[in-house]
This record gives sequence, structure tokens and C-alpha cells, in this order.
Amino acid sequence: MNMLTTIFPVFAIALLGYVLTWTGVFRLGDIAGLTRYVFNVALPVLLFDSMSRMELPETVRWSFLLAYYIPGIIVFAAGAAVGRRLFGQSRIASGVYAMGCSYSNTVFLGLPVVAAAWGDAALLPLLLIIAVHSLIYFTLTTAVVEFGRRGIRAGSSGRRAMLSVLGRTAMGMLRNPIVVGLLAGVMYNYAGLTLPGMVQSVITPLRASALPAALFVTGAALRQYRPMGHMPEALTAIVLKLAVYPLLVWGVATVLFRLPAEWVAVAVVTAAMPTGINASVFAVKYDAAVAPVATAVLFGTALSLVSLTTLLLHFSPVVIG
Repeated sequence: MNMLTTIFPVFAIALLGYVLTWTGVFRLGDIAGLTRYVFNVALPVLLFDSMSRMELPETVRWSFLLAYYIPGIIVFAAGAAVGRRLFGQSRIASGVYAMGCSYSNTVFLGLPVVAAAWGDAALLPLLLIIAVHSLIYFTLTTAVVEFGRRGIRAGSSGRRAMLSVLGRTAMGMLRNPIVVGLLAGVMYNYAGLTLPGMVQSVITPLRASALPAALFVTGAALRQYRPMGHMPEALTAIVLKLAVYPLLVWGVATVLFRLPAEWVAVAVVTAAMPTGINASVFAVKYDAAVAPVATAVLFGTALSLVSLTTLLLHFSPVVIG
């Protein structure tokens, strides 16, 4: 019951954002401005402050990242195969659809949910995932789409194209405010520095605004999504994202890598996050799989209320920190 009390405000704030946008109190233009504040200011400040003061491990727990991303790549490949063979999608559409089956809303929903459930101590494993999340999925999706568009074959030209995709994605990540805040906090921590009191007095309220504002934006942003048909594809993507992915992560993390219970909990809950809105952005960008991905984002986010609550109740005995 305590976990229910903890997690209820998370979804209540997201619902409030949806309702106030639906009723016209906020317009989508208002939400765009708030989104820029959250993404460019509040969340980077939160990540910097958390990482600069957190007790960091001496080495990266690579087994944790493998436990999360091996299943993720399997689900991505499964999504692409299902899109091509079961639903007759083009290679381009199947790449975007695969992203919709495997790309988690780690920032705008993952951070608030994990922080509400276990506190700042749980942010370290989640931030390890976030640090390379977009790099991996943006690269996979872009590679599949570009290969489909240009018919790139194996060989030196294919390798050059892949390196080009990887390079562009990596440079984009280095300019990402979320990643900048995270890395700056890590470097500040390892340097053994502390912030002056006056600077911290500014950071503290900015940090406090990050998670509720992110949840509000998450709910409000869903107002622009409407059921667009292609329900079999959308429901398949939701099942892969909310059920298959976390189940595979649990199996790999516990059986193959035997990770500590607290790391398993964060990995599984993160894998069970609904599809991130960036998947829909890719769909619109390439004009491919727009309807199934947008529908999966909308209904997946709504259904995650049940799936995430169930998982959080299951992992509620786990204490992190």
C-alpha cells in the first residue's frame, strides 16, 4: 500500500497535464515551451546535482548494461521481423516500428517513477541506462532506415555509411542537454568539488521542479496523439514493450548475470516503461509507421499505469541505498 501511495502522484500529475491540455487551459504551444524548460534546464540541473553528490562506483557495472540492452536489441530485432513478415511493412517502416517496440520513456517518465519509488539512490543504475539509451536506439533505427532508403550493401561503402550514422548520432548525443548534465555531474564528482552555497540555493528549486514538470509534460504531450488505427500492430508493439522486454531483462539479469536485487528492479521497471515519444518523432520524420507507433505511445502510456504499478508492488520489498 505504501508503494501505491508513493506512485499515485506520478500518474496523477501526468493525468492532470493531459486533462488541462484537453480542456484548453494549456495549449500545445504552452506545452512546447514547458518541454524546452524541462529538457534544457530542469532535468540537466537535476542530473548534474544528483551525479555531483552521489557516491559513484570505481568501475561501470557492464553486466547491468548488458542485462538491459541485450534483451532490448532482441526486442528491436523481433519488432522489425514482425513488422516485415506479419504486417508487411517496408524495411524503413519496420525499423521505425522496431524502435516503437523497444525504446523506453526513460527520462520524462522513468526518472520520476524510479525516484518516487526508491529515491535518489536508484538514479545511478537508471542514469547508466540513460547515458547510452538514445545512442543505441537512434543508431539502430537510423541504420535500418538508411539501409532501406539507400539500399546500402555490405562492404566498404556499407561500413562507411554505418560509421557516418554512428558519428552523427554520437555528436548529437554530446549536444544533448540531458547527457551534458549527467557527464558534467560525474566529472564534478570525481574532481572532488562542491558547489558554493549561493549556487546550490539556485540549483535546489530548479531541481525540485524537474520531475513534476516532466510528468506534467508527459501527460500534456499525449493530447496530440489520437488513435490512428493499425490496432494489431500497435497492440503487438505494446505487448513487446510492456511485457516481453521487461520479462527478458528479468531473465538475463537474474539468471545470466545474477545482479543484485536492487539493480534488477531498476532494470526491469525501466524496460517496462511505455514507448518514448522520440519513437513517434522518428516515425513522422521518415513518414513511416506513423499510425501504429503513435497509437502505441498513446495506449501504451495509459496501460503502463497498470503494468508499472504491478511491477513496483512486486519489487516494493527491495530497498535501494
